[in-house]
Amino acid sequence: MKKKHCNHRQRRQGNQHQRRPAGAVSIAATMPTSANETPNERTQQAMTEAINDEYRARAFYQAVIEKFGAVRPFSNIVQAEDRHVQRWQSLFNQYGLPIPEDTFAGNVEAPETLAAACEMGIEAEIADAQMYERFLTFVEEPDLRATFTQLQQVSQNNHKVAFERCARRLSSGRQQGQHHGQHHGHGQGSQGNRRNRRHQLL
Repeated sequence: MKKKHCNHRQRRQGNQHQRRPAGAVSIAATMPTSANETPNERTQQAMTEAINDEYRARAFYQAVIEKFGAVRPFSNIVQAEDRHVQRWQSLFNQYGLPIPEDTFAGNVEAPETLAAACEMGIEAEIADAQMYERFLTFVEEPDLRATFTQLQQVSQNNHKVAFERCARRLSSGRQQGQHHGQHHGHGQGSQGNRRNRRHQLL
């Protein structure tokens, strides 16, 4: 009986030794991978320019919201800028690079009118798309290229389009207001002319 018990214990220990390599592989698989190779200086400059552009855009849209209220598309796009900033911060960490400080928050002013803000938004998104296109001519890292490409598409197909709608809407509103004012003024002039004619007849 003692011999059987001893053999059973030995078999159990042997099974444990056989399972250890699998456990070791599992632990190794969950360990963080080594940091990516540091991008060259020109690519690092592109990353810095890109995150600063996101900082600037976020500060501008926030300033517009503070001045005119939570108006669309600014209230939506400022949230997108937050996500873009977080994406860049993650990439800086991934490559072991220091994250540039946000020096734009609270230091960007909104224009006098919401229509002007929409026009500025259009210009900014056009400039952004051109900037990303320039970066894509020399950046080689796949994850950075994917980020630049995605942000370029967002600028061209989403944000720029939203600001164009905003500008058209506000322009249409101004034209309708001017037309109403002219019509109202014309009505008052007609009434005045009729009164003058009646006075002359009397």
